[in-house]
Amino acid sequence: MNAPARILVYRCGALGDTIVALPTMRALREAFPDAELVLMTANDGAGILWTDEVLRDFGWFARTVTYRARELASVRGLWGVLARVRAVRPDLVVYLASDHNSGIRALRDRIFFLLAGARRFVAARSDKVTFFGRLRRERREYPHEVDRLLDTLRAAGIRVDAPRFELPRRLAYEDRVAALLAEQRVGVERPLVAMCPGSKQPAKRWPLERWAALGAKLIADGVDVAVIGGPDESRAAEVVARDWPAGRWMVLAGRLSVLESAEALRRAALYVGNDTGAMHVAAAVGTPCVAVFAAREPGVSWHPYGDGHVVVRRDEVPCANCYLIECTTERLRCLTAIDVSTVWAACRTALRARKAA
Repeated sequence: MNAPARILVYRCGALGDTIVALPTMRALREAFPDAELVLMTANDGAGILWTDEVLRDFGWFARTVTYRARELASVRGLWGVLARVRAVRPDLVVYLASDHNSGIRALRDRIFFLLAGARRFVAARSDKVTFFGRLRRERREYPHEVDRLLDTLRAAGIRVDAPRFELPRRLAYEDRVAALLAEQRVGVERPLVAMCPGSKQPAKRWPLERWAALGAKLIADGVDVAVIGGPDESRAAEVVARDWPAGRWMVLAGRLSVLESAEALRRAALYVGNDTGAMHVAAAVGTPCVAVFAAREPGVSWHPYGDGHVVVRRDEVPCANCYLIECTTERLRCLTAIDVSTVWAACRTALRARKAA
């Protein structure tokens, strides 16, 4: 492929969707070091950390084209978004759409980018959905999202080396995290476990009372616990940690930026939590994960990426692969089938392996 002068990278989603796309974005930067990279993404507010906000401090993109979904609902709004993309004058569009994106939607968007003047279009493909948008529910494994996105570049003849995340590190972030932990002596004298008991999708949330019981067991085993995540996890911590012994835990949730959270996770001996963006950050910085997964989506596409992680899930339920955001019929059957002892045992094994390494 001839070297493009301007590459528009299309990726929408929240924290986890963004983190798993980092190796593909990095590979583009390395394959075309002289190209101007422009990010195109949606941001619909609602208290969610969207892609443009996640990447704001990374310094990877020269500029960002951000739109809201409602803009696409009117001719005037759509024309405005089209004009902003035309102003970029992209030579190449790398279309990193969701793994739930249908072929017909990709075709529609291809026409949009053609109208915006894009000369070349490279699109991610997914076997999870039919051309017309029906999600497949048969029991099988799909490629990890990191690999699916990288395959987009490989299929276009763009060189891709081993996946690399390498989130930016800054001394100020390291110092702030160190100071916060030192305030309460958490993770200073004992190993630190980072726990994320929430998720923006209700169908991914293991019950809070089980997180409370798990944290108590881990503290009794001799570790400290830091609750991480966003403001929702901060509120969840009021329930989860209320009976934990003082001086053995703290709440970092809602207090850290993405890159500061990455620093906190680098200091942790283990991440344990739901299927969340924080889990993907932990995996990206090399922290072992014990992840509690619902059976709402087939494995292994959204499992923590890399070696040394443990995923606890129950796929034998009849409602597996429901793709629901909120469980409406089975009362979280796939998650309530997971007991505290199982997750605790996985954590103990992971901590022993980390100590022996």
